[in-house]
Amino acid sequence: MQPVLIIAYGNALRSDDGVAWHAAELLRQRFSSADVDILTVHQLVPELAERASHAGHVIFIDAAAHGSPGEIFCAKIDQNSTWAPASHRVTPDQIIALCRHAYGVAPKATVVSIAGGCFNHGEKLSKDIQAELPKFVGTVASLVQQLIPCNSNNRNAIVCHSEAAN
Repeated sequence: MQPVLIIAYGNALRSDDGVAWHAAELLRQRFSSADVDILTVHQLVPELAERASHAGHVIFIDAAAHGSPGEIFCAKIDQNSTWAPASHRVTPDQIIALCRHAYGVAPKATVVSIAGGCFNHGEKLSKDIQAELPKFVGTVASLVQQLIPCNSNNRNAIVCHSEAAN
């Protein structure tokens, strides 16, 4: 079982909507693939449930269309959500519900998002989001460090905390 799976999603060709892709690249530089599996996708699809079912904790990261640009939101996912197969839009809580429904496990999960300011065509992040990207990555990294086991082989686990961030 992989301790942590990060699913970074969004459209990397729509400016700030691609912030999770940028964050994922920076997170790959911080963590060993033995501790953290990082996946980048354009959108959430039901097929992700199989991969998520093997994780101890799933962290979904993306851009939010609400809030002030650069504002960071963290929320735990309700593990008792229901799977709605008729929906064209799959949400993080539905991925976890499908894990429980199809694989008999519901990993703990958290959504960490940052409010975007520009969702126009383009591969570059807006100045506001560029400025807040290190804080966003730091928020996710802090959560990861709380979730991965401390051991001598984990050079990135500087401090481990007993409970995960909200």
